[in-house]
Amino acid sequence: MSELSVDDLTQRLLSLDLLDMGKIRDVENSFGSQNFTAEQFLQSAQRLGYLTKYQVERLSSGETTGFYYGDYRIQYMIGSGSFARVFRCVHKTTGKVVAVKVLRARFREDKTAIDEFTREAELGVELRHPNVAAVYESKSTKYDHYMVMDFIEGRTLREEVKAQKNGIVEPKRATRIVTDVCSALDYAFKRGYQHRDMKLSNIMLSSSGKAVLLDFGLLADDNNSNWKNQRAIEYAALERTTRVRRDDKRSDVYFLGAIFYQLLTGVAPLGEVKERAKRLDSARFRNVRPIRDVAPFVPRVLAFIVEKAMKLDPEERYQSPGAMLADLEIAVKKLESGEIDEEINVQTSLAAAAKKERVNLPTVLIVEANAELQNTFRQSFKNAGFRALVISNVDRAIERLDDPDSGVGAVLFNAQTIGKRAVEGFNRLLDSPTTRDIPAVLLLDETQVKWAAAAKRSKTRLAVGMPIAMKRLLLLLLKLSSPQLFEGKTDEAKPENAETPAAASAEAKETTEAKEVKTEAAAEQTQAPADESDFPVDDFDAALDAAVDALAATPAVEPEVVDEPEDDYYADYGDYEDYESGGDEEK
Repeated sequence: MSELSVDDLTQRLLSLDLLDMGKIRDVENSFGSQNFTAEQFLQSAQRLGYLTKYQVERLSSGETTGFYYGDYRIQYMIGSGSFARVFRCVHKTTGKVVAVKVLRARFREDKTAIDEFTREAELGVELRHPNVAAVYESKSTKYDHYMVMDFIEGRTLREEVKAQKNGIVEPKRATRIVTDVCSALDYAFKRGYQHRDMKLSNIMLSSSGKAVLLDFGLLADDNNSNWKNQRAIEYAALERTTRVRRDDKRSDVYFLGAIFYQLLTGVAPLGEVKERAKRLDSARFRNVRPIRDVAPFVPRVLAFIVEKAMKLDPEERYQSPGAMLADLEIAVKKLESGEIDEEINVQTSLAAAAKKERVNLPTVLIVEANAELQNTFRQSFKNAGFRALVISNVDRAIERLDDPDSGVGAVLFNAQTIGKRAVEGFNRLLDSPTTRDIPAVLLLDETQVKWAAAAKRSKTRLAVGMPIAMKRLLLLLLKLSSPQLFEGKTDEAKPENAETPAAASAEAKETTEAKEVKTEAAAEQTQAPADESDFPVDDFDAALDAAVDALAATPAVEPEVVDEPEDDYYADYGDYEDYESGGDEEK
């Protein structure tokens, strides 16, 4: 670049149609009266947003080609796979943003690769569905083979899973995602096509929340059975294990079920295996743990769908994506309505327990700043039969509580999202005779337990270290706000007037690290009474368990997040093979 003058650079930019004279003048004016080099010009053009980093790097290296595919100006590379690269491009006239998928240079003379690439483009043009990435056109030139596709603003499902705590996606959202994907599979299936490469990285989540299925490059076609397509090795292993023919139509259903399993539990049911021999091992499929053994909090209606989709016997599996879609749509309605468990009616069970003791379940005020957690807490307490009020501001919460007619029976402050203001609000309750006797719980994460030393606590004012299971939190708040349910009931191992560990800890002298504020203490505090003669513990616990089933509650043992191998948006053809060829995998 040092050998290129500014005049030469501007002429090149004009000839390549990367900048017009108006933008060139804007860049020049950004330097005022100062002199500048061609390199400085490019840096300024990038800062102004006129050129992308990709374009600047090519210009700086002296490249005069590789800025366009047809009428589409390249902005930057999205991803790169074994067979293709994908670029974000913009139409030079209309400004429409698209993704352009380009066959790698080393396959330009490979007729088989070109045919497969062209076939994928043709299928993409044919398939038009809201949950399938559309292909608008494909072109072949002397130098390149490329297709123009939808550009989806968002991230892959694999990236989404990585971003979630424990790798778990909230059940309602996970079900909506899988329903979108299943709808796309059903659409293709009815036209005689299969996907043959169901995995997290082949599902995009758009900025609107819609799931879009990518990469039908391995798709099998009933109408073109002689076409030699590649196959994901996992599909080969499954079909060998179950002794069905290649391209069994129910294989996509199995692997969509595996995706659903991972979204709900944070655990990949088949694990992560890279060695070819181990990937073909039938034990991977025979040893999949039942989903509720891994994550008991998964709603039963969803666990049923996962287990049916992943039946090892293909005859017991959903026989088509449409059959699975029908159950998913029913599950979505149940989740949206709050009716998430066919076996237990949450509100009826808790209402019966409260009616027997002549006690109304209390109103709980939840002070929570995070919108997603607000919804989680609200739905959790509602499903358990409580009335939940949610306020994000500590001052407004205190004002509400100071009203003698507020009707609030307990308060929950979540310091994890509110910070030290939660501790201040927790303590301010003692400043007013109206609020001083309201039971309160302060939730602290592992980095905040030292704040417990500043929290003014008692037997009805507890600081609880996270994590704590949702069902225990519900029972804890009920015990604090409705002690009459538990009067006269003590654990057999303790004298009648004994304090619980958490209460004793509250009165002990605190160290700066507040080591005694732990989940174990809270868990012990919330054990159901031993005497079941007067209080229906079984019904109560069953109802609380069902409330947990309605939520993505934190499991007692956090499941390990198993990441997939690196795959790229749109572009990845790697890691597949025809399992009858005996050749090495693509890497």
